[in-house]
Amino acid sequence: MDDDEIGKRTQSNLKIMNPVSETKLILAGNYAGLKPGMSVLDIGCGNGTLLNLWHKEFGVSGTGIELQKESASRARNLLQGTGITVIEGDAAAYIPDESFDVVSVFGTAFIFGGAEAALQHLAGHVKEGGCLVIGDRVWKKTMVPPEFAREWPEVPTAFELTSTARELGFTLTGMISASSDDWDRYESAVWQNAASENMDEYLRHIQDEYLAYGREFMDWSCFVFQG
Repeated sequence: MDDDEIGKRTQSNLKIMNPVSETKLILAGNYAGLKPGMSVLDIGCGNGTLLNLWHKEFGVSGTGIELQKESASRARNLLQGTGITVIEGDAAAYIPDESFDVVSVFGTAFIFGGAEAALQHLAGHVKEGGCLVIGDRVWKKTMVPPEFAREWPEVPTAFELTSTARELGFTLTGMISASSDDWDRYESAVWQNAASENMDEYLRHIQDEYLAYGREFMDWSCFVFQG
């Protein structure tokens, strides 16, 4: 079973496919300075939760791109009547016709090879003075057990990610991190789905990884970088 199929079975029914709450997503929108009429490009928009939330809270328009057919369909249904377009396709190959006030990448930086690579790939899609908002895994510590670190070679520290953003002309203007409760809620939802799908080997693997290493060495944080 490939990673796409695993993700589909364990996360596609989740409202938010990351260890973050709606309250924190709204805070990220505030940090990004979202206002009515602004345009957002959401990379890997999932079921459309973020775009719908930001549309209701801030009045944004924009585009979501999602590879999974079922998730793209859910996003279209959720966003019907908002004027937000949902494209079913590969975000890594997507070249928009316009730039956006905000480009958001929540849990989907792996599409480009990691958060730093996502910054480099997407920087040109942001309007001058706009924001790149990245929510993803970062190391809590620089010293990580090799048996865990080799599983996540694309994950940077927060300092490394911010340094890359600065080199691209962006400034860190806001940061929000997942709490232990956020992580536990997200992981528990994935475990329940894996159990219901009888994915016993995968379930044991992700539980062992999370309990032995993840809680101590890995963060999930949202970074707002302004151009």
